[in-house]
Amino acid sequence: MKTEFATQPLGVDQPPQRSGAKIFVWLAWVVYVGYLLLSNFPPGPSLLHTQPETLQTALDLSLNFGFVMPLLFPAIAPVLNPALEGLFHLVIAWGLLFWGFMVDGRNQRLPILPFLLGTAFLTNVFYLPWLGVRRSNPEPPTPPLTRLEQLGESRFLPIAIIGLAGVALLWAMLARPEWGNLSDRWEALLTLLRSDRLTYSFVVDLGVFWLFQGWLVSDDMARRKWQNRQMLWLARLLPFFGLAFYLFKRPSLEQS
Repeated sequence: MKTEFATQPLGVDQPPQRSGAKIFVWLAWVVYVGYLLLSNFPPGPSLLHTQPETLQTALDLSLNFGFVMPLLFPAIAPVLNPALEGLFHLVIAWGLLFWGFMVDGRNQRLPILPFLLGTAFLTNVFYLPWLGVRRSNPEPPTPPLTRLEQLGESRFLPIAIIGLAGVALLWAMLARPEWGNLSDRWEALLTLLRSDRLTYSFVVDLGVFWLFQGWLVSDDMARRKWQNRQMLWLARLLPFFGLAFYLFKRPSLEQS
């Protein structure tokens, strides 16, 4: 059975995405923000009552981004739970995969770059709104590609991101020996999950990314005139690695 894609030219008169899909995305965003950031249901204080310790942890995680400071300047790098640092980098790596859809920003009412930058810092606070405001975009982009679009099309991108995720997992398991063995690190991470809103939000972000990671794949396949139902469902269902593998295997854009 062949996968069918819309092929109408994208223009000012093209209808937007199905209203039901947009309503679902915006409802998910409202629930996400309301539950995770504003309500008192998750562990730890809400965004409205954020403690200085939480802000300091977020700053320290950002300073240790890419593990550059801990590896090159360990004396001045913030010291954090390595499992928390690994979890943080896994969330960042997943968000970076969506840069592979940079060309989806062509012919849209709003540019995609601010949403991708926002996703890198505030994850689904920005990623879900892009899914809500974008229009269906199955047409190949008019050449030439910008530098950022070329980066998104590069097969080096998913390889580098998988590498980042791998380093994050190794860091969580092996870095900072004073944090003990795997069992000790796991228990310390569970303790944070039960008490810290920031750590809890990282886990929720992973789940939301998984739920919506394949949202842009159908249009991306249509832009490449590529029909592969198995790859489509792999990119939708296999968390993180399915989308990374899709970005690596997809054919190049046809450009005249």
